[in-house]
Amino acid sequence: MSTDRIGERLRRYRRAARKTLLDVASEAGLSAGFLSQAERNLSGVSLSSLANIAKALNVPLRLLLDQPEQRSADSHAGRRQRYSTVDQGQSYERLSSSFPGSQINAVKMCLPVGYASETVSHDGDEFVYVLSGRVRYRVGGEEYLLEAGDSLHFDGRQNHDLANVGDIAVEVVSVGTLALFDDAPPAS
Repeated sequence: MSTDRIGERLRRYRRAARKTLLDVASEAGLSAGFLSQAERNLSGVSLSSLANIAKALNVPLRLLLDQPEQRSADSHAGRRQRYSTVDQGQSYERLSSSFPGSQINAVKMCLPVGYASETVSHDGDEFVYVLSGRVRYRVGGEEYLLEAGDSLHFDGRQNHDLANVGDIAVEVVSVGTLALFDDAPPAS
């Protein structure tokens, strides 16, 4: 896999698709300014936004982001590979596998103090369960303050964002129907 940063990949595939920043941003439900910052690696990009951008560019998400594969149905603490969409900040651990017909995707998110996501929307359900810390979700204009043990289930088509509003890193399990993983088929 290429060692390019995500921003360079976004720009390269956008140009290959012969689309403007505004074209891709509009199709992905983002602002052109945000996408421009992401292409210059000045802003972090959530997994949801990357999935929307990949769809707008008509490319598999794995071309924009190096994600660990999860071939096995089971996933064990301490053995999962952490990955990130930026050089610092939020990180993810993949919890779910992919198989023909699978519909849910699960990740454990670790959000540093002060983290705030961009506003995003996407098809499908989203369910979150807070493991530690305090996080604020804003969904369709309504705010939800969640702490360890709290959960939230919502329609991903509503504009939503989240922020770590506590003084420790937040750990959240997020499960949804948005396609976050598009593992390459096994080599034959």
